[in-house]
Amino acid sequence: MKNVYAMLGLFAVAAAVFFGLRSTAPSAAPAPAPPRELPPLQLIQRTPVPGVTGRIDHFTAFPKRRLLIFAGLGNNSMEIVNTFEAKVVQSTKGLDEPQGVLYVPGLDKIFVANAGNGTVKVYDGKTYALRKSIALGEESDTDNLRWDEDSKRVFVGIVGGLAMIDAVTEARVGNLKGSGGHSESFQLEKKGSRVFVNVPDDDSVVNVIDRKTGELTKWGLNGVKANYPMALDEDNHRLFVVTRRPPFVMILNTDNGREVARVPVGGSCDDVYFDVERKRIYALGGEGFISVVQQNDPDHYSLSANIPSAVGVRTGIFFGTSLYVGVPAAGSEPAQIWNYAVPE
Repeated sequence: MKNVYAMLGLFAVAAAVFFGLRSTAPSAAPAPAPPRELPPLQLIQRTPVPGVTGRIDHFTAFPKRRLLIFAGLGNNSMEIVNTFEAKVVQSTKGLDEPQGVLYVPGLDKIFVANAGNGTVKVYDGKTYALRKSIALGEESDTDNLRWDEDSKRVFVGIVGGLAMIDAVTEARVGNLKGSGGHSESFQLEKKGSRVFVNVPDDDSVVNVIDRKTGELTKWGLNGVKANYPMALDEDNHRLFVVTRRPPFVMILNTDNGREVARVPVGGSCDDVYFDVERKRIYALGGEGFISVVQQNDPDHYSLSANIPSAVGVRTGIFFGTSLYVGVPAAGSEPAQIWNYAVPE
């Protein structure tokens, strides 16, 4: 019996040592938390634009001087904002329903399309003095503006097609005829001669016009309506058309006009941009958020995020690592420019 008790005692001591060591042994370090994923756009700056009322329309920019220029459609003004100093440096009033604006760096000129009286006004880029007023017709409903570096021409969206202005002589030099209706957003090929034009009035089609020959082709949108903004991924032969009824970004193959994909986005969109470096589409919806669509490859797309903005934010401009949007005045809050940064 003594041997049995002795053995039991040894087992007890061994167990105590074993469990004691387990209780005092350091516990394993907790697994590190996964890195927090940043949203694709982050609001970093709000710049007030006092005295601007009503709808804010399209933008242009001069990044070297850190200037944003936008059309105050409801205010009949052109506003110029220094984004570095976060203040308005020029307000030109007395315009007539300005919609499109375009800054041409090489000539240091600002072109402003006035829908009310069908003119394009040309301003000096340094003094902001009026250089010339070009009449395109009171019924032309002048709107979006685009620059073609090769021909040194400004293209103007009008009823029935596009007008062309020689930016050097500041004279109208011709038209490109579309299918009818008012031309909304359009994009010029840089490596080719075509221009793609949204025409919601003509049964919501895309006009494809050859700038050299004037040849016109019409692409349908498979039943969706109200195609206003447009962006182009020329390298991958993809055209991004945003519709309002219902709200989609429609991806078309520019070789043949066929639909590649469609992704739901925010409604009442009036501007869309393609971020070439990050392969993203930013659709500015007036319902209060910016839809970010990821291009996984040229044939596949997915909604990445809906970033909160404000009701009525429909227009803006993207360049570098910032998306600037126009926020209309509301209540006691003045109109503002919001800067959304793209995290690096």
